[in-house]
Amino acid sequence: MLLSFLRSNGRESLTSLSKKTKIPVSTIFDRLRLYEQEVICKHTALLDFSKLGYTAKAKILLKVKKEEREELAKFLKSRKEINSADKINNGYDFILEGIFTNVKGLHQFMEDLEENFKLEEKQIFFIIDELLKENFLCELTASSPKNSGEGI
Repeated sequence: MLLSFLRSNGRESLTSLSKKTKIPVSTIFDRLRLYEQEVICKHTALLDFSKLGYTAKAKILLKVKKEEREELAKFLKSRKEINSADKINNGYDFILEGIFTNVKGLHQFMEDLEENFKLEEKQIFFIIDELLKENFLCELTASSPKNSGEGI
């Protein structure tokens, strides 16, 4: 339950969380320290990139020869345009989310990629509209059945 509240609003004060969950602040504090060591990977903010001038967003599927996968992974991690990158299966090696100022920026990124790697296959899907973002585990509230503290 505590993680769900944090997923909904990571800036909520411990006092507010304590009131909503009926869990003592000290317990919440201790649990958060444990979570930061075990399950919380990063504290971050979700941004509306279009309001910052990044108008092109795309999901990109890539397939390369097996011997190029490790080098491509390093390349992708070094590129500021890549918001997320995952190794996948079913005919492709990677799926990327790229954020670009415009379509020309995406085109330049793809040219850089093709200059450095022999892509066997690629597919680009432009994101038209986000329906949900970082929504998993956000639905619990203090009125949920696991309100007794056992879910913290």
